[in-house]
Amino acid sequence: MTFGARLKSARNSKRLTQHHVADTLGLNFTTISKYENDKSQPDNEILQKMAVLYDVSIDWLLTGEAGGAAAAGGKAKMYFGGEVEELTEEEAEHLRDSLEMFRLLKEKRAKYDSGKKSDK
Repeated sequence: MTFGARLKSARNSKRLTQHHVADTLGLNFTTISKYENDKSQPDNEILQKMAVLYDVSIDWLLTGEAGGAAAAGGKAKMYFGGEVEELTEEEAEHLRDSLEMFRLLKEKRAKYDSGKKSDK
């Protein structure tokens, strides 16, 4: 399932229209259509708002997988400065979401930069 298909599925599961989502997020409904048809991707702020509105994780929206320590059957851990620190599920989810947003932004920047180079 593509990113757009997951967005549409999540929206439909909440029985929301594209117009309702657009109004809630302060966007034009055609923007929501572009997201759902994989013609465009939301920025990080909109992605977070969509995850909340649809009651799904950013991880699921981006990858289709429900990640996390609970899914792996163990405690999430972080290695920092050679020390191991156990994380709460909330902390682990926050870090995962932040990492996914960073990766999405990095990918969008790379596409933007490659487009600028081809314009020259």
